[in-house]
Amino acid sequence: MVVVAVLLAGCSDSHDGGAEPPCTGNLVNRDSDVWHIHDPAIAKENGSYYIYSSSALGSFYRSEDMRTWSEAGRLFEALPDWAYEELITPDHIGSPDIAYYEGQWVLYYQSHIGGTCNAGTAVMTNVTLDPENPDFEWVDHGLLLRSTPLYEGVDIICGEDEAWFNAIDPTLFIDVDGRPWMAFGSTIGGIQLAEIDPQTFRPTQHPRDFIMLAARDYLLPDPIIEAPYIIHRGGWYYLFLSHNRCCQRENTQYKILVGRSRDLKGPYVDQEGTPLLEGGGTVLIEREGTMIGTGHADVYSEGGYDYLVHHAYESERGYESILNIRRMNWDEEGWPSACKADS
Repeated sequence: MVVVAVLLAGCSDSHDGGAEPPCTGNLVNRDSDVWHIHDPAIAKENGSYYIYSSSALGSFYRSEDMRTWSEAGRLFEALPDWAYEELITPDHIGSPDIAYYEGQWVLYYQSHIGGTCNAGTAVMTNVTLDPENPDFEWVDHGLLLRSTPLYEGVDIICGEDEAWFNAIDPTLFIDVDGRPWMAFGSTIGGIQLAEIDPQTFRPTQHPRDFIMLAARDYLLPDPIIEAPYIIHRGGWYYLFLSHNRCCQRENTQYKILVGRSRDLKGPYVDQEGTPLLEGGGTVLIEREGTMIGTGHADVYSEGGYDYLVHHAYESERGYESILNIRRMNWDEEGWPSACKADS
């Protein structure tokens, strides 16, 4: 069984309070046999932590302390039928997002044809995350949202019913009133927000009525914007997202940014007041020593601390995608910073 070892910045063994731990030492143990973990999403159930990752069939991992991870299984034994019917040549389960809602675990995922916005978002549910539990069974509810080229032969303008969007990187957010929303998207159409049906998890609006939260100028040399994640803290909604292409080896400029708004629907601005709809975003983390291409943020809270979960490319390991978990701190004005890794 493959093992992943992670050293946490500021994470005590018990995660249950006490003196504030130091904000140092957040490094993946480079001497361990580190598994490829990309686009991580984290959850906890009955004392065990689970990480879900983009991979061929949706691999997931388990840990008892958020440090040492073991491969625990995969979501599928074969890619789902909808992916073959819609995409014809699918090759992966991408960007899983895990959340607990109304007595069950809800996992959004996507599959798409690389280098295009020909993509689909789907959802599955389970009553437990523990594969050893007799009730463990992921039930796939199929395709929720589809993006295809809007004009024949023009693969960079995609969406549905004349609405521009890219059906990738979905994430579930429950607002302060208990209503579920899905944030998703990428360069085509920017980061979008859709209210969803609490029973089916499908968007309740026509795609033309989706709300755009963040965007970049498509004419930039690297216009990529993707991987939204939303949290609510201190009366603010914080939108974490990634800029630039993710997988360019030594040339990647992938990074995590953040903006905030008093209203879930926006407008979101960065620390300088620049709207995220105009390409804004306060950089939370980018290159650190041999760790480059940091991106695809998830946020996990426990014991009074918030942790940034993401991947980064390790230049000394052939740019393999490595799991990172690091504590976040918050300044007096309510802006986050991420504990820095030793370089």
